[in-house]
Amino acid sequence: MLEVCVDSLQSAINAIHGGADELEICSSLNEGGLTPSVGLVKKIKHIVNNIPMKKPIYKTCVESCSCLKLLQKPNLNIMIRCRTGSDFCYTDEEVDTMLEDIEVFKEIGVDRFVFGALTNTLKVDEENCVKVLNLATPIPVTFHRAIDICQDYISSVNTIIELGFNRVLTSGQKAMAADTDALNMIKLLVEMYGDKIEVMPGAGVNGDNAKIFIDLGCKIVHSSCKNIRYLCKLENNLNMGTSDSEFIYVSDENIVRMIKTVINS
Repeated sequence: MLEVCVDSLQSAINAIHGGADELEICSSLNEGGLTPSVGLVKKIKHIVNNIPMKKPIYKTCVESCSCLKLLQKPNLNIMIRCRTGSDFCYTDEEVDTMLEDIEVFKEIGVDRFVFGALTNTLKVDEENCVKVLNLATPIPVTFHRAIDICQDYISSVNTIIELGFNRVLTSGQKAMAADTDALNMIKLLVEMYGDKIEVMPGAGVNGDNAKIFIDLGCKIVHSSCKNIRYLCKLENNLNMGTSDSEFIYVSDENIVRMIKTVINS
């Protein structure tokens, strides 16, 4: 299967048309993905509900649109991450915010949450993870790439399994999941824990390398399938964000379709 990470309605529509099995819905992909807006999640849920009725998912769809041939709607997985930063060490106020977000999205009706929290010593924050898991129940939770910066990687994976996470998103502790060392680590995880947790590779997964992960035994891969859309530069240089906010990512239907074809071959 293929999970596509999206942070806009356009990206969601493109991913659905390309045949994505699951959507990880977030905001601010150029910040690594943050909690999405309620409006975005509700709108995506509305359009995927058109699929079983064999209706075009959106007003821009043409009569021969590929969405009319879809057999099932993709799962909607919601990122729970209230701020940017690679520490994943959250204050009580931040945890309370994220717990409230989970409550709201449970009322909307979603298929999965995506979350990760660490201590200031880069170990799994068991206390706050338990809070999230308990509140999310019965909805399953993925532990995201916070796992990749844990000091003791293998022990941390064992910890999240014991806590109750049933999927882990990982790049094998490297910047790119297709790095040789990362592939060896992902292979080891599948061999050691593949019957206890779903190992989902992510970071640089594309049509050229996606099949490698399937051959390692992974049943799902994660990709944004993105193109970069640059925004207009302001002549007076009054940026309304960080220096990296002058572009957005947009999922490409053709890239989604290509990866789906590759992993199913």
